[in-house]
Amino acid sequence: MPRSLQRRRRNIEAGEKGSVVVSNSSVVIALARICCLDFLEKLFGKIVVPEAVWQEITVGGKPGSEKVLKARFIHVEEMHRKRLALLFKEFVDDGEAEAITLALEINADILLADDREARSLAKKLGLQVMGTLAVIALAKYRGLISEAKPIVNKLIESGFWISEGILEEFLKKLGEH
Repeated sequence: MPRSLQRRRRNIEAGEKGSVVVSNSSVVIALARICCLDFLEKLFGKIVVPEAVWQEITVGGKPGSEKVLKARFIHVEEMHRKRLALLFKEFVDDGEAEAITLALEINADILLADDREARSLAKKLGLQVMGTLAVIALAKYRGLISEAKPIVNKLIESGFWISEGILEEFLKKLGEH
């Protein structure tokens, strides 16, 4: 396994059931669309989302929203530092700002987010960040799936955008050229 993934894997192993994981909408929606929402429960146990994210992921008609509404492992928690979230909204959208704020408030072990600006801001604030691809990689390393490529192909077919370079590098690191 490549060094960068070994390091990430060691950091994430704290993310086993019992750790505090806050999510933005993107990872939840992406996995719900391809019927892999259970990865989050199996990998982390409980996922916490702020109200703005809950609204984004449960909007009627949004692909996967019915699965999210039935997912008992996703919990909504109130975010208290509204001014901080308002400041973050200058740089990222409402859900991302609230997810980052909530992650800081509850001292989350991991923030799940895909948006580049949100990930960058969260990392600058000292948060450990994972995106959809990292969740899929972790699912493979933990034995939930034998191959990541079919899952990633489903993601792409569902409208999830991944650059060819990132996709190629991701599959190469997983030994799936």
